[in-house]
Amino acid sequence: EFLRDWIHRKGAYLERLYQQEAGHTQHARREPHSADTECERRCASCQVEEATWRCLHCFGRPTYCTLCCRKQHERNPFHRVEKWTNNLYYSPAWLAEAGVVLQLGHGGGECPSHRQYTSGDSREDEDDNDVEATAAAHSRSADGSRSAATTYTGNQTAMVIVDTTDIHRIPVWWCGCEGAPSDEMQLLDMALYPASHRRIKSCFTFRVLDDFLLDNLECKTSALNFYSKLRRTTNSTFPDQVPNRYQELLRVSWQWGHMKDMMRYGFGYPGRARPGPGDLTFFCAACPQPGVNLPPEWKEDENQLIYTRGFMMDGNFSAEHLKMRRPANDVAISDGTGFMVGEGRYKAHLKVAKEVKSKSSCNNHKAVNLANADRHKLEATGIGATACPCHGCFLPHAVVDFQKGERQMNMDYSFSQALGCNMENIQRVILLYDINCQYGVHLRQRFTESPYLHMPRRLEIVQGIGLFHVHGHQDACFMRYSPTFIPGAGLVDGEILETLWSSLNKVSGSTRGMATSHQKEVLNRHMNDWNWKKMINIVPALRKKYTANLPLMEDVTTSYNAMVASADPEMIQAWTVQMEEAQRKRFTDVKAMDVFDIRTDRAPSRANIQLSLTDKETQHGLQRGTIAWLSQGIKVQEAQVSLAAHVRSLPKSPTTKQKIDLLNRRKRLQTRVDAHEGKKACYIVIEDNNEDNNDKDVDDDLREEWDAVEPDDVFWAAPARASGNAIRLAERVAITLPSTLGHARCEALNIQQLTARELKLREGQANDTLHQIRICLGQKSFLFRTSIRSARSQHNKTRAWGDVNAVDRTLQHHARVYSKARKAMVSLGASEALLNHYKVLRQEDLKVSTAVADPNMRGQRATTMAWFWTWILRRREGQAWMEEFYRINWIKAKSRYDRVREEHDLLKHEILWTNIFFVHQSEAWINRMRACLSDDLAGHRAFAGKQADMFKALRTRPRLCTSSP
Repeated sequence: EFLRDWIHRKGAYLERLYQQEAGHTQHARREPHSADTECERRCASCQVEEATWRCLHCFGRPTYCTLCCRKQHERNPFHRVEKWTNNLYYSPAWLAEAGVVLQLGHGGGECPSHRQYTSGDSREDEDDNDVEATAAAHSRSADGSRSAATTYTGNQTAMVIVDTTDIHRIPVWWCGCEGAPSDEMQLLDMALYPASHRRIKSCFTFRVLDDFLLDNLECKTSALNFYSKLRRTTNSTFPDQVPNRYQELLRVSWQWGHMKDMMRYGFGYPGRARPGPGDLTFFCAACPQPGVNLPPEWKEDENQLIYTRGFMMDGNFSAEHLKMRRPANDVAISDGTGFMVGEGRYKAHLKVAKEVKSKSSCNNHKAVNLANADRHKLEATGIGATACPCHGCFLPHAVVDFQKGERQMNMDYSFSQALGCNMENIQRVILLYDINCQYGVHLRQRFTESPYLHMPRRLEIVQGIGLFHVHGHQDACFMRYSPTFIPGAGLVDGEILETLWSSLNKVSGSTRGMATSHQKEVLNRHMNDWNWKKMINIVPALRKKYTANLPLMEDVTTSYNAMVASADPEMIQAWTVQMEEAQRKRFTDVKAMDVFDIRTDRAPSRANIQLSLTDKETQHGLQRGTIAWLSQGIKVQEAQVSLAAHVRSLPKSPTTKQKIDLLNRRKRLQTRVDAHEGKKACYIVIEDNNEDNNDKDVDDDLREEWDAVEPDDVFWAAPARASGNAIRLAERVAITLPSTLGHARCEALNIQQLTARELKLREGQANDTLHQIRICLGQKSFLFRTSIRSARSQHNKTRAWGDVNAVDRTLQHHARVYSKARKAMVSLGASEALLNHYKVLRQEDLKVSTAVADPNMRGQRATTMAWFWTWILRRREGQAWMEEFYRINWIKAKSRYDRVREEHDLLKHEILWTNIFFVHQSEAWINRMRACLSDDLAGHRAFAGKQADMFKALRTRPRLCTSSP
């Protein structure tokens, strides 16, 4: 609506903008009925002289005569002005042309003994050609660019001053009074930072340095892009004629950022001369830190679990750094005082640390198997960091760089430094790391063997894996390392460092080719800014989390109490003892947590059978890879069953998005089919190509597994191959396997050994699916008893039935896979005894029977159970299974209930700790202020008072505070 309204006004806006080019919008005072149009160009200050100058930065863009322009800008020398040219237009000009001079030493006033800046004052390491280039750029053409023909008025030499408004050249008058400060001190007193210290030729305003650092932090603008913008602002047509001070900007901004950090953290005060490791950083205000934000009586608190410190470690391979051509030129001005660790001790640790090249015993984790990756052109292949997992703050002096990938020796040093961050008397730590199942195996041994690593003796370390990464591990890792089963973890997910990397990666490209120390300073600055933003927003963030946790706690408590009410108290007591015992033993043997998983006997799985057959395939004269090829074909058939079920679930008129998704899934499946069929010649030789198995659909007895497809529907005719005019679909193509060829055909082809191996794999496949069917039925029965029956509202019933339907879909999939496995056994000529063992699965077998949920219930004497319930478990039929399901579901519910309660208590404490933290910081600044009573420390006293008030505001008015350090 606003844009439509503006369209009718844009003509008037455009006309007004054109009028401003001639200055006709200036409302100068003139005599009534005067016909003198020249009065429109009278000076806005004196109202007498003709106005030949217009300031673009003064409010209203007033016009001045030369004398008034000079007087108005004696203390505003960096305004941009224009000059009336050829009695026709305003062209860009310099204040120096109006006689403006930068006067130092008297607060901007004129010094009676001033001395002029001359070219002899210029420093040696700047390009003298810039003098001519800048002089040529001092006037502008009519299109807004400085021409290359105008020179300065007068004989004064000008200094290059970089400001947010422009890159200026202004004559400078130094104070020549007796006892006057040095030239560089005079510049600093006027908020100008010199680019050199011997013979000054250029300087930067404090304003442009602050603007660049903030631009770099918020917008990730590199120094090159920032300075290119200033050059274009100065001369949009000939930016190359503007002095190039890019290298100076890099150096000066580095120095400026360091000086600001020294002030921000109180160095330069009495007793605080030099910062130590990690002293130029902010850390988390809400994490428990003795002596900083914990009450004095915290050690007497019975609930010591609440004082557990959390750490999360992770590596980032985007923060690469190239080797320097001349490493001797690297100068470190704050080595180890930020988040990046100090070079000397870290390198000494790497020299003595022993790295064991180990292959992952869990799944194929990149961080383990690529730990020795090396790239010869890189000095660092990435960085590794430790952060607090609840609030996402980097730990001071705990960020290391990688030399050959993410090795344990690198992360050991990071963890060791993190343990030294305000950890006095804290006895318990939760360590979350993506590969903790490998990293934590010999952790204490590595710390013991290295003189550069430190860990308190009695420190309890509970190892965990983030909720996202733990599902990429083996099934056993979930119970052993998931934060859900770690007391004291609360509702932490253990993945917060990934969000920190996403922000830091935006600046990693610009730091890749920097000097080593400069790169570390930039990374330190960005990590510190992240912690700063976390700190100033921590109070409202904690309050928001606390409010959001209240309904969750109520819901979880209600569900848990309902489960307790429906269970046998003796069983709950036994399960509680079991949980507590497992938690105690996990420190010495993490396998003790396996009791949290289902403990039932299982028939050999397909994976176990495949492993056994693979070890023996060469002994029986089979070609290497035969078992893997058979297993691949079985997996492809399972994928066909899954895709066919998906096709049936689609509506008759699917959406475009659903069609595209189906086409993509068929393409991926067809790729797997082609990969399998491409290797069949290595294992099965079929001489009659007319009977090639791929030219047939799936066998007729499995036809009911798929719905009929209309051959003229283009939607269904996707990536599969065609035989004649028939449409071939990836989920309907028969896969070449002995079971597809049939027992008689296999004997004719003399591949009985392949037939026997596939039959064994099919047994494992049937075992796996029957196990999953029992789990699904048990879960479904559990949901009926605990959720459906206890639901008192339509909302809860709808949600409960949604859970049941989700389990039912999984159940139907496993049932179809089992049916396909059994039909394959029949095709392979399985014995009658084997087929009697693996009976036909009927639909009524998949119903949830009360005999499974509660076999002792009245009326169950004549009720029979499905055959697969008594197939493995002989005692008390299926009751052992249901007891196991109730045990597992109760353990999960109890764990979630405990974590939610911990989160509730933890948030209340963190709000208190944050309040104490801000009080502690405020009092620290007040103490510094009191230590600065002498007049020569008046500036220190003023800055300390400002900082103290800022931390008070963060504590009392968290939503309104706008101060910055």
